[in-house]
Amino acid sequence: MPVVLSHSETLELNLAEYTGVITSGQLMEVAGFGARQPDFLKADTLNVVHAGVDFGAIDLAELDALFARYKALFAPLNFQIYRRSAWLCLDKAAEGHVNYWLGGHDLREAMSSTVRKFDTYAEAGDWLLLSPAELALVESREGFTQLAVFDDSAALPRAMAR
Repeated sequence: MPVVLSHSETLELNLAEYTGVITSGQLMEVAGFGARQPDFLKADTLNVVHAGVDFGAIDLAELDALFARYKALFAPLNFQIYRRSAWLCLDKAAEGHVNYWLGGHDLREAMSSTVRKFDTYAEAGDWLLLSPAELALVESREGFTQLAVFDDSAALPRAMAR
């Protein structure tokens, strides 16, 4: 299943959505997208880990390698302010990986990002300084342009593909 990256010019907000079985290859491809599109890295981001997502194929050491890649991507970028990165984890089974990513790395220093995890869209929207009308746009995906889809499901063994 895919990782989908979208952007709203109106809200100046990125949206990263994770569904189904996620592989380390997909996550590395997302980082590669950021390397090719550094302006994408500068916007605030709402990361949504949907119900049913499966990070089980990703070893925590692979997240450490991914962090090192992101740290290198962000190093040459000049930020006037810290960007916000909200994580909305809608799947309890995925929380271990999300918590490891958020708690196991210095995201503020390495990625010029202030990062928090939330349980609801409303909480994330409030922290991202979105008005109720803007939050409604996020929840409906109205005004978001899909930038990239990373889908490894065809490469997964049949037992893992959903």
